[in-house]
Amino acid sequence: MTKLIATIPSPHVTQMYRIAINPYVNMVRFNTGVRTPYTPKNTLERIIDFLNEKKLWIDLKCRQLRVVKWAEPTYGDIELNHEVSVNLPATIVFRDGSKSEIREIEGVKIFVDPPPQHAVGAGQAINIIGNNLRIKGFFTDEDCEYIEAAKELGLHDYMLSFVQGQNDVDALRARDKDARVIAKIESLTGLQFVQNINANQDITLMAARDDLYTNIGADKWNIFNALRTIIAKNPNAIVASRILTSFVSGGEVSIGDLSDLYLMYKFGYRTFMLSDSLCFRETTFNQAIDVYKQFLRFIEKGVNV
Repeated sequence: MTKLIATIPSPHVTQMYRIAINPYVNMVRFNTGVRTPYTPKNTLERIIDFLNEKKLWIDLKCRQLRVVKWAEPTYGDIELNHEVSVNLPATIVFRDGSKSEIREIEGVKIFVDPPPQHAVGAGQAINIIGNNLRIKGFFTDEDCEYIEAAKELGLHDYMLSFVQGQNDVDALRARDKDARVIAKIESLTGLQFVQNINANQDITLMAARDDLYTNIGADKWNIFNALRTIIAKNPNAIVASRILTSFVSGGEVSIGDLSDLYLMYKFGYRTFMLSDSLCFRETTFNQAIDVYKQFLRFIEKGVNV
């Protein structure tokens, strides 16, 4: 059976309610990296009030690198949420795909050349590509607040970003012994973890393709080996990100998007997750749902391409 996970915005945004009531959405994901005017507990309370018993996955940011302070072009440093170390020079990849070279690191601050073309917004996720990358710490302070709030409300379903080993899963279960875990695989180290897990491990894997594709290395064709490895190790694995991206930039669905959906289905994926950029606007969300409905009809016919 095919299932769909949609990403909901903060509960102060009307679009959250449209997603929550949509009959084609089986589960929802809340990205704790989005800005909300409420406390973590109040945020979760407001969300579950409108879910109609749909499962809520709380997506913790963990070691995902994010900008915490606005950085204006040519005005110095970019401040991150984690201290990092890496052999210099290394490359920083921004969300729009643009790149700069990291020349110096000072605690949580990095100094790049050339400066980013546009202001780098607080909360924006970035990737660093380089040898011997080390990210200090795992849970952020906000992650810990959400875990405690979730336990108080009887919620135990989490997604962990940038999982790299069993220690990451154990760290969550040390805080919530009842935690159910989706491990987001987004790096080469995460793929090494996948290759070493056994069939009895009580976690679900997610092929988080946006960051995974960025971090896969120079030979981008390796993404297909990675996707096959993840679903082979975990038949219940979820495929996420870079789904129906043609709607984000406007226009009708592309043949590439249709081919991608069908290819992931043929690989064995049966649960798909829609991203923030697709879900947060009513128009693009409705377009994505329409294509998903057509996709369900297509595979129900048993068409063999």
